[in-house]
Order: sequence, then C-alpha cells, then structure tokens
Amino acid sequence: MSSKLQVLIASRSKAALADVRAKLATQSRYELHSRHIENGHADPLYGLSFAPDIVVMSLTERGHHDLTELVKEQHALRPPLIVLAEPGDAQTMRLAMQAGARDFLPGQLGADDLVASIERAAAQIVKVAGAHSPSLIAIVNAKGGSGATFVASNVAHILNSVSEHSTALVSLDMQFESLAQYFDVSLKHDLMQVLEGVHDLDTVALDAYMTRHESGLRLLAAKPENSVEGQVDRSADLGTLLNKMTKHFESVVVDLPRHVTPYMRPVLERVTRVVLVAQQTVSHVRDATRMLQVFKHHGLQQEQVLLVVNRMEKSSPVSMEDVQRALQGVEVVGIPSDFKTVAESINLGVPIYAHSRGSPVTKALVNLATKLGGRPAKVPAGLLGKAFANLMRKD
Repeated sequence: MSSKLQVLIASRSKAALADVRAKLATQSRYELHSRHIENGHADPLYGLSFAPDIVVMSLTERGHHDLTELVKEQHALRPPLIVLAEPGDAQTMRLAMQAGARDFLPGQLGADDLVASIERAAAQIVKVAGAHSPSLIAIVNAKGGSGATFVASNVAHILNSVSEHSTALVSLDMQFESLAQYFDVSLKHDLMQVLEGVHDLDTVALDAYMTRHESGLRLLAAKPENSVEGQVDRSADLGTLLNKMTKHFESVVVDLPRHVTPYMRPVLERVTRVVLVAQQTVSHVRDATRMLQVFKHHGLQQEQVLLVVNRMEKSSPVSMEDVQRALQGVEVVGIPSDFKTVAESINLGVPIYAHSRGSPVTKALVNLATKLGGRPAKVPAGLLGKAFANLMRKD
C-alpha cells in the first residue's frame, strides 16, 4: 500500500465525482480513488478491496436515504467521513452527524476548504494511531471440525488472562453452541434475547447479560433450545451489538460458523482480523481458498486474514510449505498436534493455558494471540535479576 493518504471520493453523481477529484488533483500527498454509487448498496465501503484513510461523500437528491443507510452501518472502525451537501438542510446535517461524519461542507466549496477538512481528519488519525484500538477478531473453520471453537475459546482466554485485555467471546453457532463446555459454565442469557433488546443496552446491562468466567473473560452465545429457525432475522441487531461491544471491550472474539448466513455479514464488515482454521489435507486447503473468496466479497484484504493449521504434523504429506504456496499472500501459522492435552482441556472445561501452560499447543496459542494484537506474557525476573534489584534498593 502506498504511503500516501488514501482518499475515497464517493457519490451517485459522476459529475460530482469529477468535481471533487479536480479540487484535489494538485495534492500530491493524496492517492485519490473514486466510487460511483449506483442502485444497490449505499455504503461506499461495501465490497471495497482496500481500506481508505478518509472518505469524502458528495450527496445527491438521494442523500437522506444514503445517510440513513450509513447510520445503520456506522461503527468505530470506519474511516473518517466528510460529507458534501447543499447548505441549509438541517435534517441532512443531523443524519450526517449520526453517520459519524467528521465534517459537513456545502457542495459549492473551494478547494482550500476541502483540503483543510481532509487535513484535520488526517491529523486526528495520527493522534489516535498510537492508542490501543478495540479489535474484533473472527475465527472460522475452513472445513467443518477443524477446531475453530477450540482456537477461539483459548485465544480469547489468553487475550484476557495473559495480555490482560478486557475480552468478550461470542459464539454465533445458533444450533450447536459449545462454549459452556469449554469453560465449564452455565450460560446466563441467550444471544437472541440480547439482540431483541440491543438498542436499549448500556454498558452495565451488556455486562450483566454476559456470563463471567472465573478468569474475567465474558461469554455470550445462543442457547440450543432457542434455535434461530423460525425467528426474526436479527443480523442488523448483531451489528449494533458488536458496535457496543467494541466500545466496551478491548478485544471481541467471535466464533463464526463456516456456513454463510445473514449473521456473517455484520461480523465481516467490522473485523480487524479473521483467523481461518484448517488442517493439513488437500480438501482443507481447497476449502480455505473458497473461504478467502467469501472474505474478498465482503471487502476484506488478504493482510487481514491469518490461516492457522491446527493439529499440525511435521510428517504430514501436505507440508506447511505446500499450504503457504496454495494460499499466497496469506500468513500461515501452525498449532502442533497433541490430542491428549487438548482432549483433557476440553473434557475438564479448563482453558489450555490454565490446564497445561508449558505444552507446545499452549505456546503456539499464546504466539497466535500476540499476532492478533495481544501483549506478550510477562516474564518473571530470574534469581540474578531479583538479587540485583535488591542490591540497588539497598544502595
């Protein structure tokens, strides 16, 4: 990706696109991209193959409709939005602010005013770049039974216990939820129940709805007895819930089912990283490449995807190098096979970091959590270090 500021110009009017591009044409530090919005999705980021730094949206007569749609999509991880519209329209201005616009400018403005607005937004990006941003991590099987729930449960536990992130783990498996088994807990509330009242949830209510594990990790999942079949589609409500969770928790881990449902879209539109879990077989690799196409369709970039080869065997006919060659551009890591330790952890309902901290599987999962934004484990001072510290204090 270029080091220039990536500016996306979006509008339903080709003339407006050309006008904004002309105003910014002399700005050598900007890399300009145009998006002509036609009938269909009003979100200029929908299906986009790159992540812009700033979005400049020039509204037409359908501006109210487009902004109303953006209000539904608005969440913390979107780039700054600058809205260009006719002056004197209070309703449009209110909608723009609700959609997260950083600035609202009259359509007939000079190039200097537009550049100044972009520079203010760019300065704000620089200010927050050093801060820890909330992360939304989706973990999904490339093929059924690859171990995504095991990876999701233990990565979330490690982010919470080792990296000391406030962390929530959400399972979207509406029929065969198994989080309770992995943590030996009984779930207090049902995910669908939370989605029904999501618009009234504040941070206190949100925390009360979630089940607290002894480590401090928060859990939320659908209860199998409340199957989603026949229920109202609440995928839009899921987007609202994820927006609220990323404001409340440093890390949100989603155990995402492999099959494509309406509930997949709000997750993939908000993720910072996707972990695709596979094994060392040709069929797993083939299905992994298909899942990459699904991710691409939802606008994810290859750099956002991390492939985990679970139950890795050095003697496997399909080597790690083979997997890497087949998935060019995607980072590949492995979790070694250790059936006995993993089975004990699951059967006891004890996360593997608490059950067998020194096992190769645990070490691989800690490294994976670090790659996903977790802080490395604190290393206790050795005897020599402690003795030196004591001497320093005596002096």
